[in-house]
Amino acid sequence: MTYVTERMKELQEQLLQGKLSRREFMRGAMLLGLSVGAAEALAACAPKLAPTAVPPTKIPPTKVPPTAVAPTEVPTPTEAPAAPEAQQVVMDKDWQLVIDYDKCSGCRTCELECAKRHYGVINPALANITIYKVYPGIDIAMYCRNCWTRPCIDACPTTPKAITISEISGACKVDAKVCIKCFKCEEACIQQHLRFHPTEQYPLMCDLCDLDPACVAACPDKALSVVPPSVAPDTWAQPLEEVVEQRKEKLGLLKYMEA
Repeated sequence: MTYVTERMKELQEQLLQGKLSRREFMRGAMLLGLSVGAAEALAACAPKLAPTAVPPTKIPPTKVPPTAVAPTEVPTPTEAPAAPEAQQVVMDKDWQLVIDYDKCSGCRTCELECAKRHYGVINPALANITIYKVYPGIDIAMYCRNCWTRPCIDACPTTPKAITISEISGACKVDAKVCIKCFKCEEACIQQHLRFHPTEQYPLMCDLCDLDPACVAACPDKALSVVPPSVAPDTWAQPLEEVVEQRKEKLGLLKYMEA
């Protein structure tokens, strides 16, 4: 156990230093006997390196010779154009799937219903949402947050794009036939929430089921909901490590872990 712990610390350090890709870290963790869920959680919860302070560069002042400036005529002031009337922006897309961790029991019903809706089978490995038990009493949901910047689409090298935006919900949709399995989307993902099909290796991204999500309807604890961005909580796109730390603090687990 001591060897596994020390080896995992080395892998995390190499991941932080950029010596290992996220996929290489996952592979190494699983070779050490960790489950996929535990490896995903460790990769997501790895602390971020603090930026290195760069001392300011001193630039010697340069002497500018004086130049003669010809007098110019001052234009006659004209009446400023009237400001356009303010328009109300109606955001009818970019809906978000949010989870209330105070209600979530970690039952994983959402995984089963998601796989059933998209593939017609009961197989959590095919679900676009996954619940990881990071610590006893702390269950964290991993799924594409459909962030507004969508760097995954910019990173996708195919033409047409394998990742597009749904005209109904504004969520990301994946065309498995176009995807070339290059994993550029995983590298670009700012939240590191992406998972991949176990055999076909295209990204499994929440498409909100065209605003009729099976997971929301099936959740026995009513922990999941789909809301427009105007009412989405500020924490909906938090990095996983922040969510985990907040849950530890709220449940009073920090004092036991630090002891």
